[in-house]
Amino acid sequence: MKVKTLAILLIVLAVLTGLVFVVLIQRTPREGKRELGSPLLKNLPANDVASVAILEAGGKGVQLARMGDRWVVKNRFGYPADFQKIVEFVRKLRNAKIGRSFEATKGVLERLHLKNPADKNAPGEEKGTAIIFADAKGKTLVRVIMGEPMKGGQGGMFPEGQYVLLGNRKTVYLIDKQFEGLAKTPADWLKKDLIDVKAADVREVLCVAPDGKTTRFAFKRPAKGKDLEQVHPVPGKKIKRTSLNRLAGALSALRIEDVLDPARVKGSIGMEHSAKLEYHLFNGMIYDLYPGEKCKEAGTCYLKIAVRYEPPGPVSESSGKGGDEKKKEDAGKQVEHKAENLHKKLGRWIYKIPQWKHDALMTDLESLLEKEKKK
Repeated sequence: MKVKTLAILLIVLAVLTGLVFVVLIQRTPREGKRELGSPLLKNLPANDVASVAILEAGGKGVQLARMGDRWVVKNRFGYPADFQKIVEFVRKLRNAKIGRSFEATKGVLERLHLKNPADKNAPGEEKGTAIIFADAKGKTLVRVIMGEPMKGGQGGMFPEGQYVLLGNRKTVYLIDKQFEGLAKTPADWLKKDLIDVKAADVREVLCVAPDGKTTRFAFKRPAKGKDLEQVHPVPGKKIKRTSLNRLAGALSALRIEDVLDPARVKGSIGMEHSAKLEYHLFNGMIYDLYPGEKCKEAGTCYLKIAVRYEPPGPVSESSGKGGDEKKKEDAGKQVEHKAENLHKKLGRWIYKIPQWKHDALMTDLESLLEKEKKK
């Protein structure tokens, strides 16, 4: 071989070796350095998200959807969702930053529980939780599979990060946020706050028997700021003030645990014999509460609610000059309109409430009386 030809071959070999080295450098180390500390979902178009699905192995999962100007839980009969909870979840996921990345081999997917929950051939313990963001047309925007949390601290007991898989990619990421306590049932995403009325705003509370005619008891405040007094006192019987205060404050921070299908018949859960508690407020708003006669089983208690309005006092017929009477009339119309809207919002549902709250909705006078001391 000529010296000139050998020299050319050596030069070509050197160039090829250099190109291979450059490609290897670009494919691995630089990619890792570029991803370290960068957001996991920096390109998620949050404003385009119209639905969120949370799916896990063996469960029906959660289906959240935007309906007009509100979010609902689709697989909970379209009941309003906790919008703030959705916002916080999306924000946490968007703010998650990448700490490490490595190849998604079969062994890694099995060990870190990152297999698709819809994969019928994968064992349940190897599957993760899929989070799917879609737009109004149902097009998937982002798909994330949450796997095993990375734990650290003393004894490796505390979650410090989460292993995730994006879409159908072949890279596993360790992010700096953890979602071990992610709510995975429809009831977890319901808007739980129902009513919040201070006891001092209750002018009168009375109980009507299931026949709709018999009044079991009635208490009324002589004026705002005064204590509730029994309308028809029973001779020789004394009201237990703590029980009465508990009854009067039952509308304060009233939260639900779940809702039932609105089409479900009340008789199927034993609510056809429910007494009615009427809470009359000073502004004319009236909340009619129908607590189930008793909890069917420990911790499963039901409640139905209706809302209406009655003028809190006689309306003056004098025209006046558009002063206080006109203001009262306008204020009354506003409260009446609010009552109508609340009834549309609350009236069609049967709620599950905590047993301790159900126990506060006392519907018999005996529960409000002081027990006689034994001689």
